[in-house]
Amino acid sequence: MNCNGKMSFGDFVFPVNPGMIKISHKRTAAVQKVPNENDIVCDMGIGGRVITGEGEFFGDDCEEQFGKLKKIFEKGGTGILYIPSQEPIFAIFKELEFRADDIEGVIKYSFVFVESYENRTVKKFRRCISDGIKTMWDYSYGSGTDIETLMELNPDVTRPDVPVSAGKEVALC
Repeated sequence: MNCNGKMSFGDFVFPVNPGMIKISHKRTAAVQKVPNENDIVCDMGIGGRVITGEGEFFGDDCEEQFGKLKKIFEKGGTGILYIPSQEPIFAIFKELEFRADDIEGVIKYSFVFVESYENRTVKKFRRCISDGIKTMWDYSYGSGTDIETLMELNPDVTRPDVPVSAGKEVALC
C-alpha cells in the first residue's frame, strides 16, 4: 500500500486522489457450443485487473496538472500504479479523458489502467545496488517484499517514495 496516501503512476503523483476508483477482477471462460448437447465451458484463468476512475484537478494550475498527467499517458509503456490501501500494480495507462464544465479552475478527468504481467519478475536476490532512479516502492514491487519489511531492513532510508541514492546497497529480504 502507498504509505503517503496519494495515488501515483510513474513519475506523476495525483495532487488529490480521484473521487472514484474501481478495480475490476475478471476471469475468462470459453463456451463451446455442441449440437444437441449441453455447452462445454472452459475456465481460461484470471486476466489482468482493469482500474478505472474519475477525478478533478482544481485551482489556478489545474490545466498544468492535467498537462503533466497527459504527458505520462503519451509517454506510454508500463509503470507502477500506486493506489492507497492496495498493493502496487504493474500497469499500462490505457485511456485518459478530459471533461470540462463551465466551472472556472476545475478540470474533470477519467482514466483506465490495465494490469500488465509483461516484464514483471519476482526477484529472489537478497541485496542490490541502487541505480538512483528506483524508490523503495519499486524495490518492494520487484522483489515481492512488503514495504514495511523493506523499510525495517533499510533504516537509513526515511522516505519510500523518494529514489534511493545511486550506489547504495538495498537489503531486500
